[in-house]
Amino acid sequence: MMEIMTNSLASLRIRIDPEQIYFLKFILEAYDNLTIMSTVDRIEGVMELKYPPELEQDVKGVLQGMAQRLKLEEINS
Repeated sequence: MMEIMTNSLASLRIRIDPEQIYFLKFILEAYDNLTIMSTVDRIEGVMELKYPPELEQDVKGVLQGMAQRLKLEEINS
């Protein structure tokens, strides 16, 4: 069942300042059910966000608003 749900989610990999991982987690948790955040590489600050495809604009909007603080870089996966 979880595999079916995961396959229907869009995915985005980003690199952020590793010191900002907890900040991003805190902010994303405030947006209830917007994303599922996973840490891919804590040292490098690589994160993977999974979200319903219909919320892509919302996810990217939230990230764009914090891009400078996070030193955000989108990674092509």
